[in-house]
Amino acid sequence: MKKNRQKSVVEGVTTRLGLTDAGKTVLRGTVFVALAALVVPAFGVLSALVSVLLVALIVGHALRPRIRISGTVPERVVAGRTVTLTYVLKNVARLPAYNFKVQLEGLDETIEQVGAADVVSHLGPGETTEVTLTIRPRRRGHFQIGRPVCESSFPFNMFSFATESSHVEGLVVLPVFFRLRFPVRHLGRHVSSGGTRLAGIAGVFPEYAGNRPFVAGDSPRSIDSRAWARLAAPATKEYHDDYDNHAALVLDTGVSEALQRSDSSEIREFEAAVSLCASVAFSISNDCLIDMMLAGPELHLFDGQPRRYRLDNIHEILAGVEPHAGFNLDDTVSILADHFYEVSEVIFVLLNWDETYQRLLDRATGAGCHNTVLMIDGSDRVHNRPSLAARPGNVRFMSPDEILTGRIRSL
Repeated sequence: MKKNRQKSVVEGVTTRLGLTDAGKTVLRGTVFVALAALVVPAFGVLSALVSVLLVALIVGHALRPRIRISGTVPERVVAGRTVTLTYVLKNVARLPAYNFKVQLEGLDETIEQVGAADVVSHLGPGETTEVTLTIRPRRRGHFQIGRPVCESSFPFNMFSFATESSHVEGLVVLPVFFRLRFPVRHLGRHVSSGGTRLAGIAGVFPEYAGNRPFVAGDSPRSIDSRAWARLAAPATKEYHDDYDNHAALVLDTGVSEALQRSDSSEIREFEAAVSLCASVAFSISNDCLIDMMLAGPELHLFDGQPRRYRLDNIHEILAGVEPHAGFNLDDTVSILADHFYEVSEVIFVLLNWDETYQRLLDRATGAGCHNTVLMIDGSDRVHNRPSLAARPGNVRFMSPDEILTGRIRSL
């Protein structure tokens, strides 16, 4: 409903005045009667209409909702899922507010409000009430969400008086992701998690854990002679390796002109690639540390960040990643290849197979990494690329529908 707006600030809240559809109809009728009164005697009808408009305007302005709204939106939500937002409303006016509705306005076109607007029938001076609104973001991205608008057309539904706030909060909508079965055996090479990391050398600088009694089958080299002399019985030194699995993600964001865009300008294959990359990160984050991610031309390094923050950072990056065309990875390949010696697994999520990714895969293989190549529909098929199909490692070809509907369960 389109309204004519005027704005004023009362006690830190912004109010706006508008005409409802009924008010516009009455106003047009008043103008018509005023013109007719020049020809026929209709001043009584004209006076009645003007009186109704004036009463609606004066009473509505006196009882307009002056509501202070408090509440926060969640930091992250997942695309396609409904989210309930809770707000506390406080009437800061000296008069009660009647029959006002609470709704979100100015939402991005990819975010819809689920259900009808909440209606508060009465809120006395200084009173508070709690309302809940439900939204459903349909697409990943970084958005701004404003506070709800409290709007009342009391008493005659002719003028609308609304309270709105300029305060906005950020909302990160993550891509759709699922838990995948990603065999840990693929992450077999360990690198040290503390100090200088040594890739590919398991058991270097093990950490001393304590002693235990010597049992048959233990290596004589592990016997602690000092503990043996003190306890009069052979004792074995125990160690545990302070090592973690480390991984890297490579996401292809290059899209060709052959890929079709939907009505919302989405490219289904690209969205599937982003979703798959988010699912992979979610699935392996408990078993290994993701040290870096190449998303198109952008290289993101997470080395030194706590484990629990890395997945959040990766998902936030994927929430805002956009397709690129014609970018050059030559400089990035050299930088990324130097880090391959510090990781044990490299997961490629590709839309296209070209010479750049061929060289990147060669560098990863040469560094001793295990490679998983996930090819999305729209790219060259695996059997058309003998050099890729014959490679050691895990090579999969899958369709966007399988990914976006969650039918991919294992890699």
